Amino acid sequence: MIRKCFFFLFVFVFFQINAQHTNLTLSHDANLIYEQGINASKIHSSFRPLIKSTIIKEVDTDSLRLLEFSNERKTWYKRKFFSEHLIIIKGKGYKVMISPIIHFSKGKEMESGVNTFRNTRGFIIEGDIGKFVSFFSSFAENQAIFPNYLDSKIRKTKVVLGQGYARDFKETGFDYAMASGYFGINPAKNFVVQFGHSKHFIGDGYRSLLLSDNSFNYPFLRIQTSFWKMQYTNLYVEMQDINYFENNVIDDSDQMGYAKKYMSSHYLSTNLNSKLNIGIFESVIWEVNHTPESRGFDINYLNPIALFLPLGYSINSPDNVLVGINVKYKLPLKSHLYGQLILDEFSLNAMKGDNDWYGSKYGYQVGAKMYDVVGLDNLTLQTEYNLVRPYTYAHHDPRQNYAHYNQPLAHPLGANFSEKLLIINYRRDRWIVRVQLMLAKYGDKIKGDPTSYGNDVYMSTGEFQEPSGFTHTGRPSDFGIVMYQGELTDINYMQLNIAYIINPITNFKIDFGITKRNLVSESDEVNTIFYSIGIKTDLFNHYYDF
Repeated sequence: MIRKCFFFLFVFVFFQINAQHTNLTLSHDANLIYEQGINASKIHSSFRPLIKSTIIKEVDTDSLRLLEFSNERKTWYKRKFFSEHLIIIKGKGYKVMISPIIHFSKGKEMESGVNTFRNTRGFIIEGDIGKFVSFFSSFAENQAIFPNYLDSKIRKTKVVLGQGYARDFKETGFDYAMASGYFGINPAKNFVVQFGHSKHFIGDGYRSLLLSDNSFNYPFLRIQTSFWKMQYTNLYVEMQDINYFENNVIDDSDQMGYAKKYMSSHYLSTNLNSKLNIGIFESVIWEVNHTPESRGFDINYLNPIALFLPLGYSINSPDNVLVGINVKYKLPLKSHLYGQLILDEFSLNAMKGDNDWYGSKYGYQVGAKMYDVVGLDNLTLQTEYNLVRPYTYAHHDPRQNYAHYNQPLAHPLGANFSEKLLIINYRRDRWIVRVQLMLAKYGDKIKGDPTSYGNDVYMSTGEFQEPSGFTHTGRPSDFGIVMYQGELTDINYMQLNIAYIINPITNFKIDFGITKRNLVSESDEVNTIFYSIGIKTDLFNHYYDF
């Protein structure tokens, strides 16, 4: 049903379009070159990826990139290698750009002596057709061997984090692939529609507690409307539960792909003045198929303006509703503060009771970012703190959790954690140095105990029986739920990267990195030191820092 709605809406707007709309990449590294200009402007920067046509009046990203990486290369092969797309096809009313995606790296995990590597081949295609259609597509096929803690996580979740289903490669590696793409169209002034298969990020920090690009790609419809000092975004998403059929074999004839669930989100961003931006977020998730009791696609959630909490009450909905807020405040010295608050089944009265009710499910983020620190051009400093209470993002029915493809939709640590981050970036000409420190603490599951202590968002928050007959034990109690309950686990993570950018158009670079990670819990200790060196097209965020 939702695919039909997407199709008809797409066809409707296709014949009325009059502008081109492609996105900036989500990559934190690739965006460094124009991030300062974006944050200094009036651009609504918190719903990402940013659509180029909505920011071009404030920041000309193409011109800025060419200015920053200016060169005198005139020969064809030098331009292609150092400053242009590999293939550019253009004529009257159309332009298509094609470049390869490459990642060849070798490394070693020192503690176990494992030789790591990654071999990626793929492509990106981006273009405009007349005055009507803009499009983007990418594909990457990968084989890799990862260091110990990533290897363990992949074998547990069956996915290479954020990048696709993990299939065995030889004896110790994984084979995986990721495709993405979308059409961008403009049916009316200040109104943008995108339809495709990708991921999104809401926030002004390194992490997001509202919606991040931590998980795998998903089919989506994005409708963005700008007016006065506001920007309003509707996001409709189809997500997948790749564990469902493994745990619940009901009817083989119904197993058409993975079990589906849907998300409908609204995000209203407002510039209250030249310094303060506030964004209001709400989202609902509901499962729809492969179970006898499913009600099918709920058309109520296509409502582009209804508030989900009163809507849920009006239709007696059991669905998972989250609400949140994002704030950014500009400071002097080329800096700004930012923060988020996420609420999930939150009760103010229960919180006032000071009894640590399990339903006090919330999280918050506070952070600061400064550019040109101590007067040194292109030196950026960012510090951030995140905390999420136990059971946030989880649900009584695990099929309606705030997760997709075996990963949380917000923070990679799930819930029941706190995290401190420090990130330093320095760029000079084509050289980039990046240092990251992360200290995290969370309450994990206790080995041999089926009780959920609030970290794993795929565990039920209460006693719940799957269609297969499997029963989730749920939480240990209704009250007395405290931070880090379960098995206390500490993570210390440090990373240094030094890179030389060969081609800024695709963020193609030579990169050397060394990472040190120590995990200590009450029952285990995992130490990791690994280094790698390689050449890569760096356009997508890969969150290995958990």
